Amino acid sequence: MKLDQKYLGGALAAGTVAAIGIAFLGGCFYPFLTELVSHHPASVVRSSHSGTGLMILLDFGLFTAMIALPVALALTFGIGFPLFRLWIRRGYSNVAEYIGGGVVVSAAGAVLITMAHVLLADFLTDSDFRFAILLIGICGPVAGVAVWYVLQRSSE
Repeated sequence: MKLDQKYLGGALAAGTVAAIGIAFLGGCFYPFLTELVSHHPASVVRSSHSGTGLMILLDFGLFTAMIALPVALALTFGIGFPLFRLWIRRGYSNVAEYIGGGVVVSAAGAVLITMAHVLLADFLTDSDFRFAILLIGICGPVAGVAVWYVLQRSSE
């Protein structure tokens, strides 16, 4: 099936929203993830975050999503738009190709975050840096699937 380029803007918006949603969910679980990585897994049950309220977790999620929004928009318009436009022009319509495009976009974002981390004298702590790289690694392929899905459904 030939995908239609006129729906690319909506597909990229869906991919960006998916990435922001993943960032929000990841931010909500951030206290638990850092505890899991930094201590023995059995200590998660007795975690210091076990009494963390729902509002605090939502605050973590909102804060993470607010930080991810400009990064996701920059990657979408700077790398995702030209890349997926090229994909459509070449006739790519397989989901694996769009996941690969999401991996390319997230790899570029990971390089930018790493460069900023190194050049700005470690502006993130080690756990925050690993969390940012983990999130961007998950968001790219998920956004690629969202772009493919919207293009596939819109072109039918």
